[in-house]
Amino acid sequence: MDTVIGPEEATLKRWFGRAKLYLGYYEARARRHEPEFRASLRPTDTFLVGHPKSGNTWVAYMLALLIQPDRSSDINLLNVGDFVPFVHGRDRDIANYAPLPDPRVFRNEYPLHARAYPRILYLVRDPRAVLVSFWHMYRVLFDDRTTGIGSFVEQYMYGSGCFRYWNKHLIRWDHQVRRNSRRAARSGNVLVVRYEDLVLDREDELRRIVSFLDLDADDRRLSEVAERGSFDAMRRVEERHGAEAYEGRARGEGRFIRKGRIDGWRDEMDEAIAGQVASTFASAMRLVGYE
Repeated sequence: MDTVIGPEEATLKRWFGRAKLYLGYYEARARRHEPEFRASLRPTDTFLVGHPKSGNTWVAYMLALLIQPDRSSDINLLNVGDFVPFVHGRDRDIANYAPLPDPRVFRNEYPLHARAYPRILYLVRDPRAVLVSFWHMYRVLFDDRTTGIGSFVEQYMYGSGCFRYWNKHLIRWDHQVRRNSRRAARSGNVLVVRYEDLVLDREDELRRIVSFLDLDADDRRLSEVAERGSFDAMRRVEERHGAEAYEGRARGEGRFIRKGRIDGWRDEMDEAIAGQVASTFASAMRLVGYE
């Protein structure tokens, strides 16, 4: 059963979290636990990095099917974290997954020690689509029917409002893109995959990923996984099992797998807001092929 806290306790928790952020608590904790993380790291480990709502769970689901084919009938969107765990902002938690067979893949939307990652699979998506999908997720998780997309985008840009307590460690889309684009330019251990390319040719992009991870998967297996990774197929899986992000109080109140359209953001974000996002993120968008 979900624990419900009152408004005063919620306010206190938000202020306490902001104080820890300001005082550098989280950075100090990361440094303290770095040796434990490095001791648990394997040379075959890959970290799936991407801004929330960039297709992280989608790719994790397909990778789980590829990495553990003997368990493919057991894998769904609710338990995918058992096969491709998320360690968001807690790199040392990889120590909890020693039984996972190689190659292991971890999802981390808030990497702490990225320089030590043997391989990074970086997912990127048009920021306008990211923000629309992120807004829908926020509304479901917090049962907020009043915050419009314009207000949400403004809070995101300035790290204000809901972002003072929700995803407070989030690196803004453009900063994250620049950081990982530089890594990709310097090193062959970073593969950049665009969400839109996955939508247009899922099987071909999976082939690139399989090659990058040195996985053993023939064309038949790739086709099967690509089919199970279609949005229609995943909606059916979500209807039967649910999805990890909407587990608990929010489960059943919203759909994690939505439209999956490349340009679906145009239906919900007016031109002025879309223009603001494109203008603010222009240079980073060009880095990864968005105009």
